[in-house]
Amino acid sequence: MSRSRRSDRLVVAFAAAATLVLGIAAPRMAAAETVTITFANWAAAEGTTKPAIEKVIADFEAAHPDIKIKSEAISFSEIARQLALRVRAGNPPDVAQLAGNDTFLIAATGKLEPLSGYIDAKFKAELKPDALNSLQYQGKLIALPWTLAPAGLWYDKAILQKAGLDPEKPPKTIDELTTAMAAIRKTQPDVIPLGLDTTNRPFALQSNWPWMATFGANPLGDAKASADSPQMKAYLGWMRDLAKNRYIDPGRKIGEFRPLAAQDKVAFIWDQVLLQGVIQNANKMSDADFYKRWGVTTQPAGPSGKSYSFEGGHQLVMFADGKQKKAAWTFMQYVAASPAAIADYTLGPGASLPPLVRMPNAELAKKLETPIFEAFTSRIIPTATKPPYGPAFSSGASAIMAGVQQAVTGSESIDQIAASIQQQLGRR
Repeated sequence: MSRSRRSDRLVVAFAAAATLVLGIAAPRMAAAETVTITFANWAAAEGTTKPAIEKVIADFEAAHPDIKIKSEAISFSEIARQLALRVRAGNPPDVAQLAGNDTFLIAATGKLEPLSGYIDAKFKAELKPDALNSLQYQGKLIALPWTLAPAGLWYDKAILQKAGLDPEKPPKTIDELTTAMAAIRKTQPDVIPLGLDTTNRPFALQSNWPWMATFGANPLGDAKASADSPQMKAYLGWMRDLAKNRYIDPGRKIGEFRPLAAQDKVAFIWDQVLLQGVIQNANKMSDADFYKRWGVTTQPAGPSGKSYSFEGGHQLVMFADGKQKKAAWTFMQYVAASPAAIADYTLGPGASLPPLVRMPNAELAKKLETPIFEAFTSRIIPTATKPPYGPAFSSGASAIMAGVQQAVTGSESIDQIAASIQQQLGRR
């Protein structure tokens, strides 16, 4: 055998041996670890939004193969109670969907992770400042805005026209609204002039808070708050007049007015931006026909001379006891601000507005160029006022809304009702 051939074999043998040794000695490079985060939400519990949130989650997992989402479907009415129990048991989810007073009730447990350390300057600049400011609790940012859903005064133009009213000039004051409701009741007795939630629950107080505010009433909150005030009595008296003249249908939840609105049985309805989707899903009305039939405007101003609204959008919270905070924050950012999530959920069946200063692309910006979205964005959102959310709001809602129900269904004097509300609030 030639020297060169022997040398070649030695090289091959040495290389094989070295490979074997290195293969034994050097550990294999570990694959990226996959983490799972739990997401408690009611979007997956409702038929309208379930397919959309499932798609958002699937798209997120495809873009982040190292993070898996375990979606836990809990009804809207149950989620705050269940989360409070889980926090107490030391078993909260990583992320949860909340809204309104529930966000601040859970914040009061002290178990929400403050988000200031996660949100960087670039992302913060992309979000509407008012949306962020409204989610401060004890000086800390305790939630990320997911959707914005303020309330406005919707009006059925066909009903207004039948009543001899100008369908392009909705009422701007309480007096104009009262005049319009009288005309509607006279010409169309089977139509509810105003759809307004008067049930005894925190959401109803949230919905009525702007109406109290436009009368100058402040029954709950700071040291100057009082339910036994001339302003609160004026609001209660107005509510009694609405019921007496059959301008409202007391006892209905806002969700019960929506299908009636789709049947042209409600002239004005105090509701959130999502109403358009509910009506169109019910009667299959096209966008063009909807904009011809329905409009939305700011709340008619009362004695204060100002219009108010409430923000009924949804938020995302992270729990302090969660083990995967980095992954949780990545998911929260995606759901709230990614173009795909906005297109598939927020502007889709979520039927709300994104919390962003501007849309991330021209296609999404185009979707906001509708009469309804523009009215909410330019005129209604700036009127939003934040109720004094927290445990006191939740407990006080029962006393205040019980008083409202007394005003609209009973005969006790308004002075007595106001004094009774204040007495009940004083005991809490």
